[in-house]
Amino acid sequence: MRRLLQRMWPNGLAGRAMFVLVTGLVVLHVGSVGIHEVSLRSSHQASRDRAMAETLWRSARTLSLTPVEQRDSTAHALSGPALELHWPGIVQALPQRDGDAELEDLRQEMIAAVPELRDVHLAWGDPGRHHLLVGSLRVDDAGAVSFAMPLFRGGHGTPFDPIGFIALVVLAVSVGVASVFVLRNLTRPLADLSAAADRIGRDESAVRLREEGPIEMQRAARAFNAMQERIRRLLEDRTLALAAVSHDLRSPITRMRLLVGFLEDEQARDQLDANLDEMAGMVESVLDYMRDGAIAEAARPTDLAAMLRTLCDGAGDTGADVTFDGPVRLVQVLRPVVMRRVLSNLLGNALTYGGNARVALRALDQRVEIEIADDGPGIPEAELERVLQPFHRLEESRNRSTGGVGLGLTIAARFVAAEGGVLALSNRSEGGLRVLVTLPLRPPAPVAERP
Repeated sequence: MRRLLQRMWPNGLAGRAMFVLVTGLVVLHVGSVGIHEVSLRSSHQASRDRAMAETLWRSARTLSLTPVEQRDSTAHALSGPALELHWPGIVQALPQRDGDAELEDLRQEMIAAVPELRDVHLAWGDPGRHHLLVGSLRVDDAGAVSFAMPLFRGGHGTPFDPIGFIALVVLAVSVGVASVFVLRNLTRPLADLSAAADRIGRDESAVRLREEGPIEMQRAARAFNAMQERIRRLLEDRTLALAAVSHDLRSPITRMRLLVGFLEDEQARDQLDANLDEMAGMVESVLDYMRDGAIAEAARPTDLAAMLRTLCDGAGDTGADVTFDGPVRLVQVLRPVVMRRVLSNLLGNALTYGGNARVALRALDQRVEIEIADDGPGIPEAELERVLQPFHRLEESRNRSTGGVGLGLTIAARFVAAEGGVLALSNRSEGGLRVLVTLPLRPPAPVAERP
């Protein structure tokens, strides 16, 4: 039952609000109609019992004023669809069953309406169905009149009668259709807010939310716009700071390179050049990490298959053991410079620490997978997540002698995340490391044909 309710429960806010509204409306309608029917039935039944008692008493009074020899014809003349009279009747000819609460209640209601009917005797003419009431009433010393009357004590309409049910369905559908339009307008600001929040950090051209709708949504949009403005200023300040830091760090390295060029000792000059290269690489890595993937590059259609094939061919030309398996062409909308840096870094890691690289590109239903595997020693299971943290290096491999500062995978993961993807590491069962980059499928928009 719980699973059924969970399946019926809509996921969206508009669907849930409409479900609650329509369900509440149906419950309210059924409950109100039920209460109304019970009240109406009770009132109608009391009025009918009173009218029945008064008709019976008037008929008995008429017979009492009629000569005995004419009472039989008079009884037939007074009979109708609602009351059938016979003269002469026999008092208590139809004995009342003891313990019949419904019959006794009916007798008391008749006596309450007309006290002169206290000598009336009642019985059911159709035992078990209670649709035909029969009885006798003493008129005078000359005898009693027997009577029979149909008695239908059911309701005249329920919420489940065809007309009531059709009215309920029409009302529910009308409210549901109207709710769709109203709730869409109410929830559209939430959809805009969600889309704007998703663009933060990915789209440089932030769009202000319209401050409209309910007062709560206006406040939320106003607060979001203010937050977005603060983030924009923070990013601008960070960009300026990075530019200044980049200039201040690169300038001394450039001056030292010039000074090293004047050294006569070739061995010392080569060692200093290597140290300066390492320092420059460290500076670039730290600056890339501080940028957090925020590189001013526009996304454009890029042949990802051609990019990977070019990287693999370039590595193969240097004698590296690298293979590529993928489609001939796979165009994705992404930032090509950023993605090329990510893939080049991952391919270089595989060749450096694994000795070879097996690159595969796959296009699935809603995603693109890039797999880079090697036959190296892999990474200890306890370190698979930690190597993605900044400045974390494996002592066995990523050390100063290999030039790493523990930011390569961190930067690659951030760049992939900025593209809406995920970078995951795992050890292969046959040995080696497997790097899987998963990107959302973003094919270029089709170009409209000219008429």
